[in-house]
Amino acid sequence: MEPNEIDRLVSRGHDLIAQTTKAHAQRWGLGDARRWVLDQSQGRITWSFEDRVVSAPAQILGSWNGQVGSFAWAWDNETVQDSLRTTAEQVRAYGIEHDVAALTASPLSLGEPQVRDLVALAFVIGGCSGLYHPYDGTLASYIAFGEVTVEEPGGRVSTYAAPLDQGLGGVG
Repeated sequence: MEPNEIDRLVSRGHDLIAQTTKAHAQRWGLGDARRWVLDQSQGRITWSFEDRVVSAPAQILGSWNGQVGSFAWAWDNETVQDSLRTTAEQVRAYGIEHDVAALTASPLSLGEPQVRDLVALAFVIGGCSGLYHPYDGTLASYIAFGEVTVEEPGGRVSTYAAPLDQGLGGVG
């Protein structure tokens, strides 16, 4: 794969992450939850707010340890259940098919900017529609999520999927 094609996909991924993060933040408050939990046995991430609960199917892309500058793909992490590695495995397969070493090796010694580029590339390859990346000052997890379910007081339930800019095209 040509380097300029990788650059195009990385740029597209950054754009999609910014677009979907903004849409989720505006619609249901992504980034403002009181707490969050990832239930690997259910394959769902849940955010709790004062007046609502929001949940979505989840996939773990990888994690980054900022103290040592090490990124591990979910497919290389034994603590991640197989069902939550599907997107990471798809990214790895793409890396094998297109000879992109950074998608097929793990762990990788990387700084935060390089990790964000890899995650942006994975976001595009995996066809992701949402990204949550909590960072505790040492460890950052990169969790992709799908259509969200919003449960509000009075039993009102709605679903939401961030609109994607269709003008960006697909992965070739």
